[in-house]
Amino acid sequence: MDKLVINEFSNQIISFQQQLGWEDMFGKRVEVCGAITQRQMGENDYCEPWTELNLEVMSRHWHLNLLPLAMRFQLITQNLKFTTPCNAVLQVTNKQVFLEDCIAAHMFLPLEAFHFGSLFKGRFLSHFSRAACMGTSLEQSHSLQILRILRSCPTIVDPMFVDFEHDRDIFIVRFAVLDGGFRPKNNENAKISTASVIPGSSVALKVRYASIRRILIDLRAKLPNGKYGRRIYFHLNYPPEIRKYQRKTDEDEDKGSSDGNRWRTIPENNDDRRDNCAAINESPYFCLELQQRIPDHILYQLISRLRVRAVLSIEFANLRFHYLNVSDYVDAPVRFVGCDHRIYASDEIISSNEQISEPLFSPVDAECERKIRDCNVFGLEYLIAALLSRGAVVKDQILIDNKTRDAFIDMILQTFRDNKELTLEALERLINMVDETKQVPCLFTSFEKIRNSLLRQKDVMEEIYQENKREGYQHVRKVIITPTRVLLVVPELLMGNRVLRTFDKDGNGALRIQFRDDDGTPLRLNTVGLFLIQSTTFNTLSRGIYIGDRHFVYLGSSNSQMRDNGCYFYDDGKGGQAHKIREQLGKFDRCNIPKMMSRMGQCFTQAKRCTVTLKRHKYNKTYDIIGGRDTNQTFYIFSDGVGKVSQEFAEKIAFDVGLGTSVPSCYQIRHRGIKGVLSVDPSLDQRKHWAIANNVVDNNKMTNKQNDLAVLFRPSQDKFKAPRDEYIEIVKFSTPTPVCLNRPMISILDQVSGMQRFSVHKRIKKRIHDLLDVQITQLADMLMSEEKCREKLNELPWRINVSLLSLARGFALTQEPFFRSLLRANIRCTLKKLITKIQIQVPPHLGRSMFGIMDETGLLQWGQIFVQCTKNIWLKTPSKSAAKVILTGKVMLTKNPCIVAGDVRVFEAVDIPELHHLVDVVVFPQHGPRPHPDEMAGSDLDGDEYSVIWDPELMFEHNEPPLDFTKSASDSKIVEEEQVELEMRKFFVNYIKQDSIGSISNAFLVNADLYGITSEVCINIAKKHSKAVDFPKTGNAPAPLTKQWTVGKDGNMLPPERAERWPDFMCKNHEPSYISSRLVGQLYRRIRRLSDALNLTAAMEGSLSITLDPDLEYPDWEQYQNIAQAQLDSYHAHIRSLMENYGIEDEGQLFSGFISVIRNRINDRDRDDMSFYNTNHIIEKKVSAVFKAYRYRFFDEFGGFLENTLPDHEDYQNGNFQERRICIYPSLEMKRKASAYYIVCYRNASMDTTHRILSFAWLAWDILCQVKQEVRLIHGKTMVQLLDPLSENASEFIKNYCIANATDMKWTMSSIMKMNQVACILEPYCSRYKGLEDLFYILVKWATFHELLKERLNAIHICLLFIQFGLGYYADDKNILQVQFLEETAEIIDESSQLECDLHNLVGGIGICLLKFFKFLSSRTMQTLKMLNFRNIGYRSLLIRGQWIQLNKAALKTLFSIALTGNFNHVTLTGTGCESGDSLNHKIAIESFMIELPIESPLHLAKFREKVHKHSGVKYLQMRQFTHRKKEDELDYSKFTDRIIVSAVGTLDSLHRLRDLLSVRPSVNPFANYKESSDMISRLILERLEKLD
Repeated sequence: MDKLVINEFSNQIISFQQQLGWEDMFGKRVEVCGAITQRQMGENDYCEPWTELNLEVMSRHWHLNLLPLAMRFQLITQNLKFTTPCNAVLQVTNKQVFLEDCIAAHMFLPLEAFHFGSLFKGRFLSHFSRAACMGTSLEQSHSLQILRILRSCPTIVDPMFVDFEHDRDIFIVRFAVLDGGFRPKNNENAKISTASVIPGSSVALKVRYASIRRILIDLRAKLPNGKYGRRIYFHLNYPPEIRKYQRKTDEDEDKGSSDGNRWRTIPENNDDRRDNCAAINESPYFCLELQQRIPDHILYQLISRLRVRAVLSIEFANLRFHYLNVSDYVDAPVRFVGCDHRIYASDEIISSNEQISEPLFSPVDAECERKIRDCNVFGLEYLIAALLSRGAVVKDQILIDNKTRDAFIDMILQTFRDNKELTLEALERLINMVDETKQVPCLFTSFEKIRNSLLRQKDVMEEIYQENKREGYQHVRKVIITPTRVLLVVPELLMGNRVLRTFDKDGNGALRIQFRDDDGTPLRLNTVGLFLIQSTTFNTLSRGIYIGDRHFVYLGSSNSQMRDNGCYFYDDGKGGQAHKIREQLGKFDRCNIPKMMSRMGQCFTQAKRCTVTLKRHKYNKTYDIIGGRDTNQTFYIFSDGVGKVSQEFAEKIAFDVGLGTSVPSCYQIRHRGIKGVLSVDPSLDQRKHWAIANNVVDNNKMTNKQNDLAVLFRPSQDKFKAPRDEYIEIVKFSTPTPVCLNRPMISILDQVSGMQRFSVHKRIKKRIHDLLDVQITQLADMLMSEEKCREKLNELPWRINVSLLSLARGFALTQEPFFRSLLRANIRCTLKKLITKIQIQVPPHLGRSMFGIMDETGLLQWGQIFVQCTKNIWLKTPSKSAAKVILTGKVMLTKNPCIVAGDVRVFEAVDIPELHHLVDVVVFPQHGPRPHPDEMAGSDLDGDEYSVIWDPELMFEHNEPPLDFTKSASDSKIVEEEQVELEMRKFFVNYIKQDSIGSISNAFLVNADLYGITSEVCINIAKKHSKAVDFPKTGNAPAPLTKQWTVGKDGNMLPPERAERWPDFMCKNHEPSYISSRLVGQLYRRIRRLSDALNLTAAMEGSLSITLDPDLEYPDWEQYQNIAQAQLDSYHAHIRSLMENYGIEDEGQLFSGFISVIRNRINDRDRDDMSFYNTNHIIEKKVSAVFKAYRYRFFDEFGGFLENTLPDHEDYQNGNFQERRICIYPSLEMKRKASAYYIVCYRNASMDTTHRILSFAWLAWDILCQVKQEVRLIHGKTMVQLLDPLSENASEFIKNYCIANATDMKWTMSSIMKMNQVACILEPYCSRYKGLEDLFYILVKWATFHELLKERLNAIHICLLFIQFGLGYYADDKNILQVQFLEETAEIIDESSQLECDLHNLVGGIGICLLKFFKFLSSRTMQTLKMLNFRNIGYRSLLIRGQWIQLNKAALKTLFSIALTGNFNHVTLTGTGCESGDSLNHKIAIESFMIELPIESPLHLAKFREKVHKHSGVKYLQMRQFTHRKKEDELDYSKFTDRIIVSAVGTLDSLHRLRDLLSVRPSVNPFANYKESSDMISRLILERLEKLD
């Protein structure tokens, strides 16, 4: 299926179908078959309208015909005459058109040139063009020679080429520049002579496939010399990574494999000395101009691999090409200067007091600037600057000439004078549209459309704005600063903080700054480099940002914001305003700048300000509880961070924050200079009541009153002196919260239990596997159980009331294709998270996440805790009368992140009546040698949340010694007032440069897996982790993770702390890895197997037939067929546009919100936990808007939506009443139209397997309810649908299959029964249980089809195992809802006997028996059985585990294939034709992975590959080799390691065999020699392969 996209539909296109076909070189015709389907994009989108024509093109030789087809298309469309300038695009989407082979790379493809620019209306406007050959012939020769030298590759023949490394999902353009080469700094090696320096640099432009949004190819590009060439245009989400490598002649030549350091710009030609950063990095399109000598078959291979690896359709079009230098832009209408990267922010400059030079301001048009400023609204100036910060896509429309710029500004100003708020909102939406659309339309037209749209909904917008304001949310402007760009983001909604509420009430004073790499990830020293980090961050912090006439300077940041590399800037006014604000926040100790910044960060913490006043006489300070001493001989503080609040005041707070009568036991708060938590203490109320009852008058002065206190703070909570304030700020409060096991915790549970006792280890491992089983079973039940299906659908974004589409009304949603697609998306997304995080849910009745507080009564003893939790975890605001549970006995606690063995601890939970008022918190004692929270990762009680688990199967026998988390003393010296801001900026930059806590945590996890959690290397990393956690407060950074082997305390070699190779569960496919034998690895591989089965199913989903529900076919629906088709075409175009803009794979992901990959993330919302609106939220709103618009349009001809609907009272509590309306009394015409919508949509979907859109059918879902009921009554059907539709379908399938294959069934069963011993067992059961013989037959055919009966396992075993299962012999597995459906039988009975039982009469029929058996076969219970013994049913046979383990794998694949597709072809050999064989043998591509081998291996790579190919059975296998030298052996050329990237295509089983062949399973002996074990890992694969024949 191909798609033609044009801007209009012309009569000439009628002949297009005939013109496109031709005969290929084999005489076979390439033809367009079937009618051309036309879809038009209409007025509901802000973009310009276009037309889609869907074409079905047939060819048997696509490897020869695709490029000629595209070329022919370009020739034909070039001659079509359109009335307006437009561009016709051929979009090729079908995978079958492309090559299946997994070619690893296309290297050294020669280029004529490359270009950076933008695309608008079929015209590519280049802003930077560099040709391969430039300058004199001598310069060209010189350039090529330098490239050969610096790349250490004398065979390079082209001065510019591109390497497409498909197995690494990256392509790199390489060339050399004559820039003089290496230049030493002033203070280093001044003796280097110019003769010893190579006078040039090699440049690498890296583009990751994940950054590509669109691939557009012009096969007939007209070149400057008049000839035609080939250009590939890549639309990128972010700029390419520029790296430049320079070296001296005496340096090691082997470094030629290095790409060098990150740079921001490159010259356009040999004489160019300009800063081309804006021309390169503000251009969204990167164009490669290929040399003509590249053969067509290579180009076809390249396109095919890009299609597969980038997961994008390939587009062909004729594009006009023009060049425009960015210096030719006219003057901007507003002033905007961000980070000036040209200043070298060296350590010397950072340490000095030198004033950084003023930035160079770009020219601004004075008249435009005056007109904008006359509006006296900074928001307008900001949004125009934000629009221009998008770069070439905007500037190429607005700044082309003065007339266009002035017209655009005048249009905005005219609208602004008419309606200020509407204009600002329209500009925000225009900016968002530029960010989101693949092809930016005319900004003039789009702004007009947006404005008109907003005029129709301005009342609703005002209501939403006021509601957000009441809830404490504020709109804050955000600026994203990267090494190459400064992006101004539209104001985003987030919870306010003290600084914003006090100093920026109108939202015009503050900017929220985030420093990011160009791809949106945090700035990291190892990827960005020291220079770019310093020049990006320090220069910005020092100079600030200029927008209009405002100068924004560094103010401060919250602690979480700093961890996220963010801060606040503030308008400095006439100078010194930011300094004044910091002074007004409080008095801070200047002895320790990091601690001062941490204290100041309290004022920037997001919190809701209560309107309940806290007068000064209502709060006081009490003493801290201290005891024990740390290694510094400092007292521990048991009450560190926790204060008390009265019940009365807690109730006032609860009511104020919208909790009603639900009063949390703990609030995380900020007040003045105080931070921490407040726990409810009724004794404060009791004391007040006692004083009143006894007429006791408190005559103390205001600050010493004791008998009428609402709050008692503690000294440990008071961090700095702040101005008087009567309001308290709520950050968070206690509520029932679920808890998960994560990788670090599972690792600790696994290894600590192994250190204690074998039985403990076995018990804990089994329990964690069981918990994973529960989660996996829930995923399957979602698609197999109507009840579970509806529960999950009700959690998804509300657009359809699934409660009304009930079984009683005849709807089986587990069988409905659209709703199944939503659940499939949920399952895939859940599995993806499981694979990457291995977060295993703990049942809510066995574990929770809770705030920690201290026992104020003093009754708890050391080693004891008190825990009371709300029984129903889904009650987020439980009332006082809600059911509760008080825990007693062993309880396991930890605080995330947990690292070392002692971080997970077991305590004794006790019942203390005096603490019964505390719910959903964990209460620690105030006694003991050391506070229990401090034992767990050095935590405290100022808001830390603890994982509380009381599952008895997860308990240790005893606690391991806790690590000493005593904080090291920091250097204290008073910093002069005028130096404070400089020191703050320096620390901010130093913080970004340090290893992140995440990388240290990963290093610990990896080393713990290989060398043990108590190994010396892990203890060293744990200490660094503790120091990294304290770094923001102490300023003492941990030493970098070691990268080389070192000598340990005992004289043995210690491995590098930064991992050499990674365990498989870390998913580092592009690094050497090994199979982890520990529990985390086992869990990962179980999830991975399931994910592989789903991937296989996903490949078949598009081919699944769509069956129309006959009960939704209303009489005379044909009257609305044409209207339905027209509306479907328009709706289809809108939904497909959303999917393509965001790179969303299918409609199920779009409508469910469970999106695997979103390609457009320019605003960084998804990595920003402060932002109220992330990208998923925006997509959800857009989908809802489209669905709502077409649902409204459905009712237009009947008088309108509101006139024909009533509020849905069943869902009234959910809030959005206007959307939650239903049509209760539809007219006859409405029913016909709703039926037409459904039928037309599903018929189209059944024919179009590539672009299925099913949601359109359910726009009138409420009317379809009525349609279904009436049609069922007309046909005399019962109103109640099947109770278990999937099982009933399975029963029907079994019945039909057995009837169709009656002869084979008779022969198969007689061959099984020919042994008397077997017949004596099976015949009595078959005679008593009707339908059992059918089940035996279907299971034998299933096992035969999956090739399970080749060795010891045979058909008899399958039948006997099913009998054992039916008798309940395996019913002890709690994770499978097992029901015994057989009783022991030894006699053959007559058909007339009353003992005969018909299994068809079960709920779900015999199908339920089959599905439950597959559940059992795929379960952990089956997987862990040591043997299968049939003696208990009279058959002497025993199978050991290895003889039937494939049964488990096949059942898992079958069960989830049935669940995901609702199709039973996978059960049998033939099914309905040959589809099942094709599906289960479907070829899929494995994710490329890396292996390593010693270079001295005599095994040649070709021979190596041949062996692997033969023994794995994959269809295609590619292995790409490159040499890697270990760093500690830089001078020893004998110690090399070959790193080989493996790519393959094959069946799921063959890919598993490939992984097994090439995977390393190292031993985890803690007493082994680490160095020998590490060196052995690279030889294990080699030894295994040398044994193969």
